[in-house]
Amino acid sequence: MKIYWSDRQTKPAPADSVFRFYPFVKGDITSTHKQQLTLPTPQRVKVLKRTFSPTKEVWLKNVEKALTLIQNNQLEKVVLARQCTFELDEQIDPFAMTAALKERAKGAFVFCLQTDTGAFLGASPERLFARKKRELTCEAVAGTRKRGLTLLEDELLKQELLQSEKDLREFSYVPSYLKEKLMPLCKEPLHFTPTCVHQTQNVQHLYAKGTSTLKAGVTDEQIIQQLHPTPALCGIPKEKAFSTIVDLEPFQRGLYGGILGWSTQDASEWIVGIRSCLIKGKTATLFSGTGIVEGSDPEKEWDELNQKIKLYESILDY
Repeated sequence: MKIYWSDRQTKPAPADSVFRFYPFVKGDITSTHKQQLTLPTPQRVKVLKRTFSPTKEVWLKNVEKALTLIQNNQLEKVVLARQCTFELDEQIDPFAMTAALKERAKGAFVFCLQTDTGAFLGASPERLFARKKRELTCEAVAGTRKRGLTLLEDELLKQELLQSEKDLREFSYVPSYLKEKLMPLCKEPLHFTPTCVHQTQNVQHLYAKGTSTLKAGVTDEQIIQQLHPTPALCGIPKEKAFSTIVDLEPFQRGLYGGILGWSTQDASEWIVGIRSCLIKGKTATLFSGTGIVEGSDPEKEWDELNQKIKLYESILDY
């Protein structure tokens, strides 16, 4: 396996890092291979055909089904995803595509994992947690607005997000979940900063950072087992949200919505595998998801899925 990784400041993982990957459904792959520290010349490629799974019609019906479950108090939130598959006119080098993505990936973690059968790459805005010795940092991310075309429009969209009852409700599940799940592993409850907005190249999200101190002997594996999958990628309550996703989505998420990260003896950093793309031969499959809560509008949620993959718009010429 070949690996590229850079954080929000474009720094690689430490040289002695061990990388580990957890798909959305339980299971893991471990790699001790060295990182690829440089990327080739950015590559863009022409698209011949684009297909959605599920189709828009089916996806809108799925959202309505999820809203019915919410109205019947069986769910509070569920994250429904879509894949968009592009047939390309030539095979693309995943690391060259990653280089093109990095040019547009302001405020994101950039990664690419290549095996003999394909590659999974992306620019994730969402750090699940980072550890420095016993000090733990978590991030809560949810709720979405596009970026504005002007500074004024950008600010108006930001304020709209900060004042949106629906988005604040969707966001509130995440820090509450992190506090609850990490309480047994920490010396004190997570302390979160006030809710603000984290901006990336094409979208902006509600955001808060939580900090605490881990108890002696707590491992990264224990933290991941407590948290994964989070409400940001699954829903609340977790078991019902997970079964709803399995019932409604006509594809396997794989590493989309999974956990990717590195660890050393003294530190680690883990992100959620979103804003991601699966490359196989002459196909590129983009994944995007959105949280469905009371008040969600199916058409607006479909538009949000499209907004989240705009990051790839100038890379995949469609």
